[in-house]
Amino acid sequence: MIIENADEVRSHWWPREGWRPGRLVYTWHLTFEHAPQLHQLSERYQAALDGIGSHNPIPAQWLHLTMQSIGFVDEISEWQLDQVSDAVAARLAGLAPIELTFHRPTVIGEAVVLTPTPAEPVHDIWREIRTGIAEVSGNAPTAAEQAKGFRPHVSLTYINIPGSAKPYIEALEATETDAVSVNVDQVALIVQNRVLDPEWVYRWHTHATVPLGVR
Repeated sequence: MIIENADEVRSHWWPREGWRPGRLVYTWHLTFEHAPQLHQLSERYQAALDGIGSHNPIPAQWLHLTMQSIGFVDEISEWQLDQVSDAVAARLAGLAPIELTFHRPTVIGEAVVLTPTPAEPVHDIWREIRTGIAEVSGNAPTAAEQAKGFRPHVSLTYINIPGSAKPYIEALEATETDAVSVNVDQVALIVQNRVLDPEWVYRWHTHATVPLGVR
């Protein structure tokens, strides 16, 4: 799926249902702690946007590709979490590790993002995670941003003031970079916190990792 540049941007930091300061969520992500080339690419584009003050760049250590939420920590028992982890692990064992390529960013409504190529294997992982959750819980939650379908991406910076997308697009188009490739051989189950003023970032610690293609 091709994601096109938006004409207008809006703040990413609107009050999402259920979120409050300090409330944690269990969610599945692809994380990129060991992807220095992706870190360098993201920092190159973030530097190109330095002159635009209406966004919050994401530090390299917090780069991620959101896959699928399970639910808030205070609503999920340890037993449920273990059952979901086992169900997801069993399904991801049938998928091989993948290589994703990232290159040119896109300005979407609330962020500047990199989209992976090919996207299909990421969709496969997402579907298996959702199926594993549903086997235990009866259904998998659908986030507001997934209302139009799952669109895998790695956010580089979050917009915090509404306005025209043109300054972002022009700055990014003037930036020359090479594509980078990242090997993905596992999915992380994380405990995530949405940290607002003054950091404006998502932080987490890893609860568990599930390998791809390992039975």
